[in-house]
Amino acid sequence: MENREHDREQLRAIQAVFEQAIINNSIEDIRQYTHKDFSFVSFTDRSFKDFDSFAKQWGVTREQMLGQKGKFSSQLNPEPSFFYDDIAICHGCATNQMKDKKGKDFVYTSNWTVVCKKEQEGWKVIRAHNSLNPFSNPMLVAGVKGRIIGTAAITFTVGIILGAIVCKLF
Repeated sequence: MENREHDREQLRAIQAVFEQAIINNSIEDIRQYTHKDFSFVSFTDRSFKDFDSFAKQWGVTREQMLGQKGKFSSQLNPEPSFFYDDIAICHGCATNQMKDKKGKDFVYTSNWTVVCKKEQEGWKVIRAHNSLNPFSNPMLVAGVKGRIIGTAAITFTVGIILGAIVCKLF
């Protein structure tokens, strides 16, 4: 079995840059580690055919969810990578922490797969995928709970008003 420790170290270095870029909201820092044919599929089932479209949506999503006050970090927890000549298949789960623009904290895990291709200048991410269980997505659960509580409050208020009107009529 071939010793790929040097390759693993290079991939871990890319991981560290990625994790820091997320914290600093400097996603452009990882551009140099992406292949010219880079593509990404996110947990929202959105597909990005290049780094520019991914980076643009990153900024939009980050602004919508975090605004100026929020924070986001992700710790990648990789499983051992598989190597096939100049291709590395990396996968694992990530522990994500987010404080949204309203100050609400969320901690959740996601699963990821990254395919890298070794070029002369080093490893480059060519394909990436990130997913999470939609039924245990804490942001979705919080949103649904908020809507249920809001709908219940409106329904309760309307019921009281209608009840008062009916009582007044009789």
